[in-house]
Formats: sequence, C-alpha cells, structure tokens
Amino acid sequence: MNTNSRTDKNLLYALLALLVFAPLCSTAAQEVEDEFGIWTTIEASKKINKKFKAVFEGEFRTMDALSEVERYSIGARIDYKINKMLKTNAGYSFIYNQKPDETSIKGVYDEELGMFDYNVDHAYWCVRNRFYVTLQGEYKIGRFEIGLRERLQYTRTNSASTDETKYRWGQHLGTDGTLSEPELSKETEREFKKAKENTTLRSRLNVKYDIPNCKINPFVSVELYTRMDEWKGCDKLRYRVGGSYKINKDNSISLFYLYQDANDDDEPKGHAIGFEYSIDL
Repeated sequence: MNTNSRTDKNLLYALLALLVFAPLCSTAAQEVEDEFGIWTTIEASKKINKKFKAVFEGEFRTMDALSEVERYSIGARIDYKINKMLKTNAGYSFIYNQKPDETSIKGVYDEELGMFDYNVDHAYWCVRNRFYVTLQGEYKIGRFEIGLRERLQYTRTNSASTDETKYRWGQHLGTDGTLSEPELSKETEREFKKAKENTTLRSRLNVKYDIPNCKINPFVSVELYTRMDEWKGCDKLRYRVGGSYKINKDNSISLFYLYQDANDDDEPKGHAIGFEYSIDL
C-alpha cells in the first residue's frame, strides 16, 4: 500500500470515529423535545478580482415537523483570499424568525391541589441583525480536505411584543362551607420582550472527501458555539453530514442532514434536512 492510500484510510477511520463519538459530547438536556425542519439556502457569488468576491445569500427554514415557518433571512458578505490555504470574510444578515409558544412555571407546586400555575407566551415574530467576521483555513491530505473555520458573530434581537396567557388554579368556598373542585382560570395580556444582544464564537471543523471519478463529494462537520459575552463554556454543538455535487463550473448543490444538541435564542434543538444551491455569476 502506498503512502497516500494509507493516509486516506487513516483519515477515513478518523472521520468514522468522529461520526460515532461526536454525539457523546452533547451538552443538551435530553428531556427537551427535538424539533424537525427543512433548511433551504440559495447563494450567489460574483468575483471582483483575484482576491475579492461578493456573496449574496437567502435562507428559508421550517420547524415543528414542517408545519411552521421558523426563519427567513437575507445577507451579504465580502470574501478575501489571503493565500492558497487561508481566506477571510465579513458580512451582515437580516433575520426574521418566529419564536414558538413558550410555557413557564410560576410559583410553587401546590401539593394539596396537585397543580402548578403557569404562563404561556404565545408565538411571535422578531427581527435580528447579525454582523460577523470569519477566518477559514483549508488543507488537503491525499483526497481529503480538512477545513477549520472560526467565526465571531454579534447578533441584536430587536424588542417585540406578544400575548401572554396566565393560567391559575384555585378553589372557592361554597355557601355550605366546603371547598369547590380545583378550577383553572386564565387571563391574557400583552407582554413586552426586551431587545437582546449576544456575541458568539463559532468554531467548525469540516472534512471533505474527493471520490475518484465521481462528482459527489461527501463531507462531515462539527461546529462548537461559545457565548463570549456570557462565558458558560460550550453552549451548543452542531453536527452535519452530507454531500455536494458540482453541476458545472458555475453551479453546485449540497444536500445534508443536521443535528444540534441544545436550544438557544437562535435555533431550537433538533434535526434538519438541508438543501443548498450555489451559483457563480
């Protein structure tokens, strides 16, 4: 066996180990129910010169077993090629996304009634403005391409309002001096959501494989999310596996499966099937 084939086999074993053991690093609380959605992205790029390229992107996402729209977004960035192995970019995304219904428990469990009081914030839409800078390196070993991307992003979620329904259990004293059966009352009022800001570092390791005489290139990646403004260590892990297909020199598509292990302000925990279409103008 020659050196290149031995190296390819070792990297393939490492890739398989990554797929098997990465979920064991999950930081999520497993009792949180997983969502399932479809992520669709269209990207168009235009080369300015040998070093610079302008990229425009639009995205559409669903959630809740495809029954709800989660997000619309549009964005633009400028890519700069530092050298053969390194590139950087800076960009902006306008995100319009839906926050699902959220239940919060209020007060202390009433052992006598066996009930909890609770509030429900109804689903609402909010606007996010996101700015980011990225440094990305790629290195080829045989037919493998190893990529490491570090992205620092700042996101501001604008203030919004929604309906909040308060549910309260209670009993009343009858004329005969006995307590009635527990009854649930509810009251709905307008709830104001304050603007939020966060700064997150996204570290992604990506591995691609060039299959001989094949236009489909499989890939796998692991991405680590770390909040920089509220240091808590790893906030979320995202795993992705899929394949890309180059239609011609200007057009390509990718299909992938994705899983992320935790809820946060940006996305729900769960699974997604993704489709990406890229065109060079």
